Order: sequence, then structure tokens, then C-alpha cells
Amino acid sequence: MATAGSAWLWFSAVATVSVAPVLLSIVFFAKHYQVKPEAFTTWYFASIAAGVALWLWLAGRAADPHPGGPGAALGIVAAGLSFGAAANAFLIRAVSLAPNPGLPSVMYAGASVIVFFASAALADRLPRFFDRVNTDLDRFLGILLVLAGAVLLAGGWPLLKGARLR
Repeated sequence: MATAGSAWLWFSAVATVSVAPVLLSIVFFAKHYQVKPEAFTTWYFASIAAGVALWLWLAGRAADPHPGGPGAALGIVAAGLSFGAAANAFLIRAVSLAPNPGLPSVMYAGASVIVFFASAALADRLPRFFDRVNTDLDRFLGILLVLAGAVLLAGGWPLLKGARLR
């Protein structure tokens, strides 16, 4: 799937703004309604599935969720049941336990570095299955700068917190 100019950037920005209230609601529902992270995860993702299907139906694109065949559907379900379930269950648990609900998202964003290198390696080793990707050094440095900024906003490097300047 190719990107269309900077559309990916706008979709990413909207997703970022949209997920912030969700992360805040995890601790809100835990505190005021004693909702456990597992219950939140279950109801939240069931609502996402229903909401996306409704959104596509209202937009006249009800056929879009069809994956194109049983093999693709099985692969998507397997990825969701394994990696998707683990990633989101652990993230929501981490948000519920963190001293600030924004901190786990900083760690979670580290996946962008893994995906940056893995997508380049997969495109190189398995070009039949993966398209070439942009691997410019400036893009990678941008990812690192964003992650470094997020770490600093989250409280800084733990080893430097107690360090004294001479």
C-alpha cells in the first residue's frame, strides 16, 4: 500500500489526538468504576470493531473489511489474536499501573524504530512480499529525535535524574 504524499502524516496526527482520551479513560474508569484493564481492553476493542464497521457502512464502503480470501483472513486473525492482543493488553495494563498514563506510550512508540529497520530488511530479503520503503537517514534521525523528546517529557533518562553536574 503506497502513501499518497503527506496523507499518512495527517492520519497519524488525527490518530494521535484520538488515542489520547482513550489512554486517559483507562485510569479514569479504573479509579471511578473499578474497571480492570482486561475488562477495558475487551469492551474497548469490541467497540472499535463495531465502530469501524459502522463508519465504513455509513460511508458506503461496507465491502472494504473483506480481506480478499480465507488465507488473508486467517493471517489477519492470527496476527490480531497473538501480537495485537498481547501488545494492547500489555499497553493498557501498563497505562493502568504507570505513575502517569502517558509514560507507557513513550515506550510503545519505540516500535517505530523496530518497524523502520524491519520493513527495510523485509523489502530487501523478501521483495515478492514487501514493497521498498524510504530509509533515508534524516527520517530515521527524525524518529530518534521524537523518541528522545518523548523520553525527556516523560521524566528523562533515569540514570541522569540523580546525576549532579560538576
